[in-house]
Amino acid sequence: MKKIAIGCGVIAIVVLIAAAVATYFLVGKVQSTVAEFSALGEIPQIERGVRNTDAFTAPATGELTEGQVTRLVTVQDQIRSLVGTRFTEFESKYKALSERMNRDRGSLFDAPAVINAYRDLAQTFVEAKRAQVTALNDAGLSLDEYRWIRTQAYAALGVPTDFDMSRMIEDIKQGREPQRPADGVTVGPRGPEANKALVEPHRKSLEANAALPFFGL
Repeated sequence: MKKIAIGCGVIAIVVLIAAAVATYFLVGKVQSTVAEFSALGEIPQIERGVRNTDAFTAPATGELTEGQVTRLVTVQDQIRSLVGTRFTEFESKYKALSERMNRDRGSLFDAPAVINAYRDLAQTFVEAKRAQVTALNDAGLSLDEYRWIRTQAYAALGVPTDFDMSRMIEDIKQGREPQRPADGVTVGPRGPEANKALVEPHRKSLEANAALPFFGL
């Protein structure tokens, strides 16, 4: 029941936030939105600090290796360690949005509330992104491989991870409507059975770090 609840909460929040940001775009509030997220304009440059730029080709089977799962957990733990006590900001915002969604089930968040929540996290997110780059370099992972591992691992737990704040901001800056998550609203573990077996020993750690993939970290 716990993993279903986590999956449902994350899916609903991701869809609602994407919809709220898209609403801002559609009603001509792009400039004010970008201003609110000005600190996040640093993200593309920060991500260019990842040393491993090799192209990553996902295996046709979609199966993870034990080493990949171990490195995912290691990277996440290092991000938490480097961000320190400020990680609680991610957790509190994540929980607050989830609770609001549950309380107002069946209705959308108003866009200003969602934008304000992310604005408050902007600087902390930038710091966390720097921590992520450091952790990826220590692990020897490329950003593309890390994202694939993260997506496969959380899919095996039933938690979607398609929301990416840096891409959303870039879409807005380029005058494009932000892409909505491609994961849809499928609830429950997905992917190869081998992946489910590999992530199960790390379930506690991955679930404790669920705020990281939600924020694209």
